[in-house]
Amino acid sequence: MNIFASNLLAKREEKRYTQAYMAMQCGMSQPNYSDIERGKTSPSIRQLKRFAEVLDASIDELISERPVGSIDFANPVNSFNKQHFTESDKDIYIKILENRLRVLLLEKESHKQLS
Repeated sequence: MNIFASNLLAKREEKRYTQAYMAMQCGMSQPNYSDIERGKTSPSIRQLKRFAEVLDASIDELISERPVGSIDFANPVNSFNKQHFTESDKDIYIKILENRLRVLLLEKESHKQLS
């Protein structure tokens, strides 16, 4: 099971939601949701955003290896060096930034289509 799938499962269980409830809230079938939660398939950006909304979580929380609160976001991006960050920290930052950019691009596309 991948990090995202583990986090999704943990957040769902923390909220005491069933897979059927999550699937209904996210507009998909329960088997499709189950495949995502087991790491068999990857969610779309829209699905990822919806999971975060339903679970009252951030996308960062769903994709990170460890609690996002334990990462010091106050350090400027140009200060990545061996003294400040582990390789794991760097990977987490990159994943978070990549996903934030994907969400922004999706929102931009949606806005263009509405115009």
